[in-house]
Amino acid sequence: MQVLDTAIHASPGTVTVEFVGEGGENIAVTMVVSNPLLDHGALVDRAKELMVQCAAFGGLPAQDRSQGNADGGRPGIQRQSDTGEGPYTFEYREGGNVRRLEGVDLPNLEAVHDEALRSAIDLLDDAAEPFQDGWAVRV
Repeated sequence: MQVLDTAIHASPGTVTVEFVGEGGENIAVTMVVSNPLLDHGALVDRAKELMVQCAAFGGLPAQDRSQGNADGGRPGIQRQSDTGEGPYTFEYREGGNVRRLEGVDLPNLEAVHDEALRSAIDLLDDAAEPFQDGWAVRV
């Protein structure tokens, strides 16, 4: 989808970023925001990060996928790590499951650190168990 415009709609406690594409296509990402003063660029960047996570983690947890394929066992589909796109691998632990995102390409180590920290905070905020020990995100 080619994005032609971006619209931001705020409501109490949430913000929706809408990506408008050619032919009437659109994708809307609704986020809970703790800082209502975030600028539009930061909100758009956060919405893009969420879409990447959804694309990478959509479907069943890795250990439940047949034949160990990240695509749920469908033949003929390559995992990101098979394409050799990026040097980083993120592992996310949530609810006893470990999810891997391989082949991540970020501009620098600071961006890697920021993504790991932001993801860990999100995972721990959403945790069902109030006091989890161990790690939440590994790079």
